[in-house]
Amino acid sequence: MSERLFEERLESFVSRLRSSPVESVILSKKSNVMYFTGSENGVLLITADGTVSVFSNTPVNTPLAGRVHIVEKLGRREIYPIVFEYIGDRRMTVGYDTMPAETYQSIIKNYPSLSLTCIKDIVYEQRQSKSDYEIMLIRKASSIVSFAMEIVREVIAGGTTASDIRRALADNIYRLEADLPYSPRISIGEETFLNIDSPPNRGIREGEIVKISFAASVEGYISHISRTYFYKKSQEKILKTYQQLIRLKEYITSLLSVWSSAVSIYDRARAFAMEIGLDPTSLTLFGRGVGLEAEEHPFIDAASTDIIREGSVISIGPDLLLPGRYGLSVSDIYLVTSRGVEKLTDADVEMEVG
Repeated sequence: MSERLFEERLESFVSRLRSSPVESVILSKKSNVMYFTGSENGVLLITADGTVSVFSNTPVNTPLAGRVHIVEKLGRREIYPIVFEYIGDRRMTVGYDTMPAETYQSIIKNYPSLSLTCIKDIVYEQRQSKSDYEIMLIRKASSIVSFAMEIVREVIAGGTTASDIRRALADNIYRLEADLPYSPRISIGEETFLNIDSPPNRGIREGEIVKISFAASVEGYISHISRTYFYKKSQEKILKTYQQLIRLKEYITSLLSVWSSAVSIYDRARAFAMEIGLDPTSLTLFGRGVGLEAEEHPFIDAASTDIIREGSVISIGPDLLLPGRYGLSVSDIYLVTSRGVEKLTDADVEMEVG
C-alpha cells in the first residue's frame, strides 16, 4: 500500500480528534495499528495536533517511516509504561482502543491527571467504510475463497478426511498467493452441532454432514465463506432446514442498505426466522463486518449500536446449531453501496454432493 493511503487515513482520524474532547489516542490492537501504519508491531500514539508515534519492542517497518516518530525499545517487555512516560502526567483526555485491566489501573494510579476513555467506536466508524483499494483486496480474497470452496466440493467423497480437506484448501489458497488468517474449521457428523473441528484423520461416511468454514487474506484483508455438504443419502428434514437457513440469509441480505440500523435488521430477521420455522435460539450471529479482522463492525445482533455505512463489507449467514442433532452453515460476503448490495463470494450452495 502507498504512503499516501496511510497519510489520508491519519489525516481523516486527526480531523475527528480535533472535533472531540480527546487530545491523544493510544491504539494497541494489531488491526488498528496495521490500518494506520501498515505494520502490526507496537503501540500507536496519535495526537490532535497530527503528531504520530509508534512505540515498539521489536523493529517497525512502515511506509510512513519519514512521517512517524518511531521509538524502539528492543527487548523491553512492556510498551505501555514507555508510552505514558512519553505523555507524562498532565491534565488531558487520552483515548484508547483496548487495554489490559491491570494496565488501566496502573495508569490511573500513577498518572492521576490523565483521563482515560475508550474510543474504539471512533476507529471502527472510520474503518467500516472501505476504500476502493480495500474493496479491491477483499474482492480478490473473495474470489479465492469461492474457488477454493468449489475445489473442496469436488474433494468430498467416502473416506475423505478432515486433513484432506484442510490440505486442499491450504494448497489452493497459497497457490493463488493469498494467506490463511486462521485455521479452517472442518466439522464432520456429530462435530457439526458441537461446532468444533473434527480430528484430522476423521473420514466422511455416507449420509454424513460436512461443515466447512474458512477465510483467505490478501495483504491483510480477509474474506470468509462457509458451506455445508451432505455426502450421499440425504435426509429430507435436514435439507429442508438448510433451505430455510438460505432463505433467512437472503432475507437478511435484502435488508442491508446504507444508514440502516443493524439492530433493526436483527429484529426483523429474527421475526422472519420464526415465521419460516427456525428457532432463533439455535442461530448464531446474523452478520458481522470483515476487513483486517474476520469479525469487526458492523455486528448484526441484539446488542448492536452500529449503522450500516456505504462501503461496509459484511459476512451474512448465521450458523444453525441443534445440540445432539446437527449443525448447518452457509455464509457469504456482501458489499453495501448506495446503489445496492453486491455479493462478493459465489460458491455453489447446493448441499448434496457425491
